[in-house]
Amino acid sequence: MKTPRFGAPRQGLTGAIFMIGLAVLFATDWIWPGILVLLGVTSLVGAYLGRTEPDPDDIPLRVDKPLEDEQPPVVLYAAQCASCGAATPEALRKGISAKATAVCSFCGSPLAQEE
Repeated sequence: MKTPRFGAPRQGLTGAIFMIGLAVLFATDWIWPGILVLLGVTSLVGAYLGRTEPDPDDIPLRVDKPLEDEQPPVVLYAAQCASCGAATPEALRKGISAKATAVCSFCGSPLAQEE
């Protein structure tokens, strides 16, 4: 059985109960036996909040990974730079992702894409 994780609002409530309880213990000078009661109350609240079904607002957003079958479009570049005539590296002639842009390593001008 998968234990649901609770989000920041519920986790913050447990921490707030502990911190307020700790302040009350220091104010009343009831540290030693009171810390045991405080730990028990905090644990019970945390267990209760962990068992309840989380609200849709408490669930953090998730970003889906792209499907592994999807291949990014490939861009092929010319064998030589149009500006200076320098040879294009072999990796660029074979194809790279369309998101990348390639420039000539000698003159810095953008390389021409082949269709």
